[in-house]
Amino acid sequence: MAESTTSVRQFAEVSFPGAVIGLGTGGIAGGLAAVSGLPFGYTLLTTLGLGIPLAIFGAGYDVLLASGRIRLGGVVPAALYWLPAFPLARLLHEVVLDIGSGRSILLPEALLPFLAFQAILSVGFAIGFLWMHEQLATVWWPRIRDHNPVAARYVGQYTRQAAATEHRKASKKG
Repeated sequence: MAESTTSVRQFAEVSFPGAVIGLGTGGIAGGLAAVSGLPFGYTLLTTLGLGIPLAIFGAGYDVLLASGRIRLGGVVPAALYWLPAFPLARLLHEVVLDIGSGRSILLPEALLPFLAFQAILSVGFAIGFLWMHEQLATVWWPRIRDHNPVAARYVGQYTRQAAATEHRKASKKG
């Protein structure tokens, strides 16, 4: 039992960057709503209604990384992951806005075109997510690597990748 608790804790620690990026994205969307002059309730519903699903999916991305199902730093795996995840998060956001506004749930009138458009946007989101993930994870994972073997594995992968890059650069110069 203690081993599974440790494993869950390790996965939770490793998933921190993805969750933070998702919450941050919701915060940015809420900030844009506030700057646009939308009511406080709408701003709050946007922040939480988009941020929480994206945080869950962001953490899920990290769990898939930790389990070896997604390649570290890969654009294509990130894009394929976010292709269904981003439209689903946006759909949940729309449902939260409807419920929070006291309306009955009015899924977008043209549901398939809405989902298709969100799928197109998901590629840009995946690239931005991956870039932010690389920035945040490379600061976070070294901090927890001493007690988290998954983070230690990632730090080792990044270290080997950096050494290989330096070796290639040195070979081209010399």
